[in-house]
Amino acid sequence: MCLLSFGFIHESIRQLICRNYGEETWIQVLEKAGFENGKENIVNHYYSDTDTYVLVDSVSLVIKVTKDQVWEMYGGFLITYSMEIGWDELVRSMSPNLKGFLDSLDSLHYFIDHVVYKANLRGPSFRCEENSDGDLLLHYFTGRPGLYPIVKGVVREVAKRVFDLDINLVVQGRTQRSVHMNNGERVEEHVVFLIKNVGENRRDSDGSHAGLLASSNPNFPEILDDTLQMSLDDFSKALPYHFVIDESCKLVQCGSELHNHIPNELLQPGTPILRIFEINRPQIPLDFENICNFINAVFVLQVKTSPLKKKLMDAMSQEELKQEVEALEEEEDKSNELTQGHHLKLKGQMMLLSSKKHIIYLCSPYVTSINELMQYGMRLTAMPLHDATRDLILLNQQRLTDVEVNLQLEANNEQLETMTRELEQERLKTDSILKDMLPKRIAQQLLSGEHIEAAEHDATVMFCDLPTFQQTIPQCSPKDIVRILNEIFKKLDRIIVIRGVFKVETVSDSYMAVSGITEFTPEHAENMCHVALGMMWEARSVVDPVSKNPFLLRIGLHSGKIVAGVVGTKSPKYCLFGETVTLASQMESQGMAGKIQCSKWTYEKAMETGRFEFSPRGRINVKDRGQTETYFLTRSLKKSIWEIVDHERDVNVNSIEGYEELETSIENAITVKANNLRPGHLNSAACSIS
Repeated sequence: MCLLSFGFIHESIRQLICRNYGEETWIQVLEKAGFENGKENIVNHYYSDTDTYVLVDSVSLVIKVTKDQVWEMYGGFLITYSMEIGWDELVRSMSPNLKGFLDSLDSLHYFIDHVVYKANLRGPSFRCEENSDGDLLLHYFTGRPGLYPIVKGVVREVAKRVFDLDINLVVQGRTQRSVHMNNGERVEEHVVFLIKNVGENRRDSDGSHAGLLASSNPNFPEILDDTLQMSLDDFSKALPYHFVIDESCKLVQCGSELHNHIPNELLQPGTPILRIFEINRPQIPLDFENICNFINAVFVLQVKTSPLKKKLMDAMSQEELKQEVEALEEEEDKSNELTQGHHLKLKGQMMLLSSKKHIIYLCSPYVTSINELMQYGMRLTAMPLHDATRDLILLNQQRLTDVEVNLQLEANNEQLETMTRELEQERLKTDSILKDMLPKRIAQQLLSGEHIEAAEHDATVMFCDLPTFQQTIPQCSPKDIVRILNEIFKKLDRIIVIRGVFKVETVSDSYMAVSGITEFTPEHAENMCHVALGMMWEARSVVDPVSKNPFLLRIGLHSGKIVAGVVGTKSPKYCLFGETVTLASQMESQGMAGKIQCSKWTYEKAMETGRFEFSPRGRINVKDRGQTETYFLTRSLKKSIWEIVDHERDVNVNSIEGYEELETSIENAITVKANNLRPGHLNSAACSIS
């Protein structure tokens, strides 16, 4: 419970759900909680309480049980899971009975929190009381209200697994109060549990009950002389950091090493302990009654004076010292909080002496690493040889190194995962670009490492250009030229994608496309005719910045046999070869602005599968072929312009088919440009042909 903020809690919740409800249920929980799979259970990662509460809320909604039931179920599983992963021996070795186990929970929490994870988190506190009938009262204090069902699950599971007990655990009282702490106000919840043993106790080998309570105390031999066989000086050296206080919480005596960290004037008998120390844990007022109530807790006290102030105070006269102490107390009352710098911390236990009027604090410096030891200006020799703090510092130094290595490994793994995702995104981008450069099937074969053989196809090739663009270039900046071409080609590309043909290349203002490659397509001529009509429509929306008139395309189509294949490896390019490509290029170069000129072969192929309206142009001279008959494509009788360009028709403005608007706009543009356009002259740069 003190580890609520660590990924260990999230991981154990994941284990609980996956084991009892399946992996798919856990995925649903993560989706509802808004966690990315794999990011919710990083063991050494700090998660806010809100993250954990959201996770548990999601579990409650997905498996349809109350949140209290989830927490109680989790409490029982936490013991099971912890014992599975290596904490079994520690849990079983804590106490021979349940009361001793519960009284030791504070120290166990403190060890896991401050030593194992070095977290300094705010954990709960436990205190057991024994009733006259043998039942136990467990007092549970926490700054996280609402988590008490975890305690029910934990205690039941420990009683069953460790002590072979069948217990009945009920909540006898639950109160909340507002507590003013140094870091602000917080709500503290106090829950009282009544624990009854409803089964037979297991017996130890000596016949004593190993149940709720400890076995009876052994009989010690009578001590004839009760005089302590050591002087006060010997005692203060044997326990160099201890101190004894009376019922008024005033100092009675202290260990020798405290004089190295606290001004001598403050270590005089009768000094209120609150002038010397501030309590860090448990978070209670430092008075005699509260100390007795939490007598089983780990107490952490922090010296109020820093080493620098100690040196100054030791060097002062009595009058100066009195003034400095008053100023120091006033300053600390105002700040009400100590810096964590070099103020020595002590950790240990409070023990009520037999007189019942004095308490001794048996402690050691709270130092867990070499670095902390040096910060306090101490060395290992400051610890008595019998003090396990020496071994703890050395052991934890190695553990901290291991934790740092694990954290670095987790960070490296996360970085590798991020890089993998980024590489995958870049690969997808590269694949997408390659599929834009090549037909999809060819691109897929290339990505799979297959050899691409050149193939022959029945296809229709299209060339188009802007016949007046060469007149526009001298009067525009290079940036404007690029912008105009980009605007036009984006519109043409959209038509290409819609109609499912392949764009081969662009050179300057010339555009080349083909239909019928990679797969047998009987309607390749029909498809290309629709593309040409769509392109003619789209181009009219781009205005020539010089003449202020819409641009007109000049388009040429020819159908026949072509050979297509991939050329190059570093920058692979899909190339077309054959007489069909040459004839298509001449259909465009000898065409007219605003017209779609088709060869006889394209005309015949288009009419086989589609229905179009053509007007004969007559015969034209074709290089190396003599004269050939050509036609102008005017409209499709199968599809409207709106279907071809995938635009919704405005019924109040547009005609049903859209061809009237196309013809009118072209005729108007031709009329305006009539004096400037001469077919065969001012041609644009053509795409390369083979």
